Amino acid sequence: MSKAIKNILFDFGGVIVSLNKQQALDRFTEIGFPNIQEYLGEFRQKGIFLEYEEGKISPEEFYKEFRRLSGSTASDAEIDSGWLAFLAGIPEYKFQLLKDLRKKYNVYLLSNTNPSVMGWAFTKDFSPEGLNIGDFFDKCYLSYEIGSAKPDREIFDFILADSKMDPSETLFLDDGKANVEIGQKLGFQTYMANQDEDLRKVFTDRGLL
Repeated sequence: MSKAIKNILFDFGGVIVSLNKQQALDRFTEIGFPNIQEYLGEFRQKGIFLEYEEGKISPEEFYKEFRRLSGSTASDAEIDSGWLAFLAGIPEYKFQLLKDLRKKYNVYLLSNTNPSVMGWAFTKDFSPEGLNIGDFFDKCYLSYEIGSAKPDREIFDFILADSKMDPSETLFLDDGKANVEIGQKLGFQTYMANQDEDLRKVFTDRGLL
């Protein structure tokens, strides 16, 4: 029998924000990274792109290595624009959904991400009302700050120790199969999300709204 939910743990890309990988591939190609598809995965990156998301290299090191590997003369801002091209927008209802959920639950974010994306998310440009991403969650757990990325167990161990949440009382929503599977192994109640669905239905169907 499932325990009553006390915590909601959201993935960011593909759950909160809609993603357009092709748009990112096109933008990185445009600024001079010809074999970019070898580095960008659906749910996890490779090479320097993964090192950036795991916090193993700084933004300055990432920009420098990006230019070295690609032979590109792209500026830091142009490189950031490649990451931001992944983001295809946040359906407006999700902002209200997060506010409503926080009235009843602890609401957390767990994202494989990097300073280029979060540099935007932690500004007033994140939402129509000028609130940044931190205003919608009790805490944001970010791969580059923690030093590991989903589906590695270390990132889950970190958030469980830090938040003191009981995974059996936590609903974890992610759009990556491997991430959902490790969540299940660790005892979370899980839901594999699709960025095109209406998340309000997910919560109302479970009696959580």
